[in-house]
Amino acid sequence: MVIANRFYLHVIVAIIALSLSSCTSKQPQMRITTVLPATSSVEITFDEKQIAEQCRVFAHLIIAIPAHLSEIEIKEQVEDYAMKNGADYVLVGFVRENLDDPNAITFTPYGPKQPYLFTQQWTGWKFGFRDWNRGGQLVDYGYDRMKREKSPFDMPVNVQALLLTCQLGPLKQ
Repeated sequence: MVIANRFYLHVIVAIIALSLSSCTSKQPQMRITTVLPATSSVEITFDEKQIAEQCRVFAHLIIAIPAHLSEIEIKEQVEDYAMKNGADYVLVGFVRENLDDPNAITFTPYGPKQPYLFTQQWTGWKFGFRDWNRGGQLVDYGYDRMKREKSPFDMPVNVQALLLTCQLGPLKQ
């Protein structure tokens, strides 16, 4: 009887631990799970209202940006990464001071496992919290700041972003 009770206690503890672990931030993936053909252009936006109704989110990202890059270099590298991965839009979220000091811009994906319709299923900037919360203060990046030669930041930053595809085809359900 005592052995059976201990067994059930261990099972309950394991279930609770597993259910709590699903509430924490997911570990970053090494690459984007949805493979799309490259695009020839991409729009970077800070405004959710610019996203077309048929667009689907296929990547949640935290982009680490070193302090030495100019706004034009940042824009070019983000656009290049997004187009190579098949994005039509990059939606930029919050920007936070990066307490690490990356040597180069890096893109860390956090899902999703399946693309989803942005206008109906987007629930906000709720990914990568473990990494995001290790950062410093929020930083004002502004709306139209990717046109100058100088560096927009005097410290390294992390940027939340989404990659979206708006092409009609097999992903449209």
